[in-house]
Amino acid sequence: MGSRTIVSAATGNVVVAPNVLVRLVSLAVREVPGVVWTGSTGRAGLRGRSGSRVVIQSGPEGVKADCYLIAQADTHLLELGITVQATVAAVIQELAGMTVREVNVYIQDVEAGSG
Repeated sequence: MGSRTIVSAATGNVVVAPNVLVRLVSLAVREVPGVVWTGSTGRAGLRGRSGSRVVIQSGPEGVKADCYLIAQADTHLLELGITVQATVAAVIQELAGMTVREVNVYIQDVEAGSG
């Protein structure tokens, strides 16, 4: 949407660039147990060779995050998705101080188990 997000504060504005939100969310998502992260920095966000990435859109109604990821084998996918949603929402709210409109999780693949 825009090239930056402005959060109004009592004494002025705090400007958060979308790439900062992408980075914060990406770092948090890769720490969630069950997520395989192959991402590296790319123009549209963090994108891995197998499709792991985070896409952020922000507007007056809040932040929308789309998380595309790969799950580890033997991971309960619904629980993984719910955990990623909660983690992303917490990062956006607590670290950036922004309203979360929605968090979508797209599990695109499951990493093959060893053996």
